[in-house]
Amino acid sequence: MAQLCQNLDELDQTNTRVLIITFGSLLGAQKWLEETCSPFHLLLDPEKKVYQAYGLERSLLRSWNLRTLWTYVKLLAAGRKWRGIQGDSAQLGGDFIIDSLGKIHLAYRSYDPTDRPSVQDLLAILRSIHSA
Repeated sequence: MAQLCQNLDELDQTNTRVLIITFGSLLGAQKWLEETCSPFHLLLDPEKKVYQAYGLERSLLRSWNLRTLWTYVKLLAAGRKWRGIQGDSAQLGGDFIIDSLGKIHLAYRSYDPTDRPSVQDLLAILRSIHSA
């Protein structure tokens, strides 16, 4: 999310609205938004209906694999605070780009918590939509 925050101007230029959906608590989500400088809109989905509708999987094994653990070690070593486990640690996320007409331009379902498309890839898709 911090990488998206570094590209707010480009997001504005492509007329993009970012919506973060989480199943966590409001307090936990607010703290996370503060830590990541995120000015984005937030939707709480405690029953994970949106996660189910978009086909996002749950996997305890993939959520806590060696790559994920190593990522957390590096973040902690870089000074990031550990906030503990928030809710369902097996729930996997994803990234979706949907235009104003509801057409899905990207449906990226993460294999594990470290698996996300690059910000540059996201911006390229947004630029292509905006220029169309």
